[in-house]
Amino acid sequence: MLSVTRPSSLLSALLVGLLAFGTLAADEDSAIPENLSDYRFVNALVINDPDNPLFGFHHFYVNDVGIDALQQGGPYSKGTIFLGLVYEVAEDGKTLNEGQGAAIALMEKVAGAEDTGGWRFAQLDQAGNRMSIDPVKDCFDCHTQVADRDYVFSQPLHVGELTNLALGGGGD
Repeated sequence: MLSVTRPSSLLSALLVGLLAFGTLAADEDSAIPENLSDYRFVNALVINDPDNPLFGFHHFYVNDVGIDALQQGGPYSKGTIFLGLVYEVAEDGKTLNEGQGAAIALMEKVAGAEDTGGWRFAQLDQAGNRMSIDPVKDCFDCHTQVADRDYVFSQPLHVGELTNLALGGGGD
């Protein structure tokens, strides 16, 4: 199982939520994971606007089905799942920290989702309960900004490739 240093309650909710997501996708024969071992961390961002419904720290993961397409910028095959763990923003003076788990966002490439570019969207609260969203208005309309990447915002971070970092010349 993937070792994640986050509140276990959010991970538990994630697994419950994935099972709930599976009931939405039963007609698609989706393979619902029991853990995150087949997922890779791909991206993180902060939405620091309290009026935005997605306010918080976001950690994004993609399943193994979609990892090669992620490296190429799409297109993604059926069965690709992106999931985002969303945490509240906890302020400590001028420092912003991750707070409690707030939501789980799911995006799965499926057949028959023409209104949303082939993607099914779902959002779960911290307890794993499905939240009421309009997949077109609340999700897809924003994702049209990256239509050229098959509607996926996440891009590979190339973690571990130090040549991508501008390292200073000081020190020893």
